[in-house]
Amino acid sequence: MDYETIKYYDNNAQAFIDGTSTADMKCLLDKFTTSLSAGASILDLGCGSGRDSVWFINQGFRVTAIDASSEMIRHCKSLIGDRAILADLEEFETTEKYDGIWACASLLHIPRERLAAAVTKYSAMLKPGGHFFMSFKNREQDYKKDGRVFTCFTQPHLEQYLKELNLFSNIYIYETEDVRPDRPGEQWVSAIGEV
Repeated sequence: MDYETIKYYDNNAQAFIDGTSTADMKCLLDKFTTSLSAGASILDLGCGSGRDSVWFINQGFRVTAIDASSEMIRHCKSLIGDRAILADLEEFETTEKYDGIWACASLLHIPRERLAAAVTKYSAMLKPGGHFFMSFKNREQDYKKDGRVFTCFTQPHLEQYLKELNLFSNIYIYETEDVRPDRPGEQWVSAIGEV
């Protein structure tokens, strides 16, 4: 991932944690986990504040959480211990196969020209029938803010993009509004791809 993006989260970790740790993602979490069996393995890709990793663990799932920000991982380790791993999202490698990959507002920080390689790599880490959740800001144009890269999609563009990658047997698209109270009108588009 781009150095400036990682640096932003290292320098603003506490503000980000305070602003996201109580965001209610249950609607999308339920959609993602509804087809996962009890005790399924999940890779939380770009775990941020650890909010969703904690939710998965409380539901009985086995979680590995990675993030490129050392400050985020320091916080996550205080919540879930050694299940939180410092790793660049584009460089992380493992022989583990997962039942689900949860990439909530994380892949959007990979520049568009490198995104297909990342999605392809992670889809190969899924077991047959596994599910890959990813979310992006629902916008026409990519942009940069505070040094961070944001790769964006609209609903039809995300669906077409994933179909052209030819990695998933089924793709489900969801449009939602940002649940954080200080982000009125911020729209998101999410996908669950089934391998």
